[in-house]
Amino acid sequence: MNAHPAPPASQPAPPAPPRVWTTLELITWTKNFFEKKGIESPLLEAQLLLAEVLGCARIRLYVDFEKPVAPEQLAKYREFVKRRSETRIPLQYILGHTQFIDLQLKVTPAALIPRPETEILAVWAADRAKAAGEGARVLDLCTGSGCVALYVASKVPGARIAASDLSPQALELARENAAALKLDARVDFYQGDLFGALPSPEPFDLIVANPPYIDPALKDSLQIEVRDHEPALALFAENQGRALVEKILSTCGPWLKPGAWLGLEFGAGQGPALKEHATRTGLFDEMTLHADGAKLPRFIMARRVKG
Repeated sequence: MNAHPAPPASQPAPPAPPRVWTTLELITWTKNFFEKKGIESPLLEAQLLLAEVLGCARIRLYVDFEKPVAPEQLAKYREFVKRRSETRIPLQYILGHTQFIDLQLKVTPAALIPRPETEILAVWAADRAKAAGEGARVLDLCTGSGCVALYVASKVPGARIAASDLSPQALELARENAAALKLDARVDFYQGDLFGALPSPEPFDLIVANPPYIDPALKDSLQIEVRDHEPALALFAENQGRALVEKILSTCGPWLKPGAWLGLEFGAGQGPALKEHATRTGLFDEMTLHADGAKLPRFIMARRVKG
């Protein structure tokens, strides 16, 4: 008589297939994750990172909200989210670019990330350059990524533009942006300390600058993204942050034509002291403090005396 056959050994369950994520699921999960990490604008950042990975416009994410994200794209997206949340590297440095008005600019840790406030200075500068007429000479000090100089070049084809920066790395980035925008033939770049970078004392119709203006004593109060990742050379200045703005105000005389304009960005709360400093120079016959989008004074616009 045959023995009963042994019962079959229990078989392990097959592994579960990897989860398939849709664009909407990824955005929702990342938004909640970024919120817990204290990241500002968590929804917008989740959208921008995913749009970069997928190579599409942000609006497309919602048109294709049920579309599965391919494994290789998911891996890249996860790496982006990890870098943003763990190291707090700025979003723009992860993306490698940012929008400045209607220009897309390459950004790296070699230069500050262009801010919306500086767009106000750039638009003002373009308007002044146009008013100066054909062949107007424009100087952008502390050019960084080149954002102001390149915006003026893109809007005022007849202007002759010079841009300088103390950092060779920042200037290389600005040159790359100029070439990418096909504006490299319109802007001359010079490396050095403010006016000392320029080869000749030929005066300008307009000078603009967004110099370092943060008080070093405030370093610990800055966002981690700024304090730990953006270049200190482009952030901090002595004398409670006013040293470089005051230096430009004091030394710009030989570089401004009679009746020419100077436009400078400065830090919150610095306006009264800088306006008083500018008045003491005796160089200007018209001077105003302009506000940023938050209605806070952030720019000094001054015209050199005509006589």
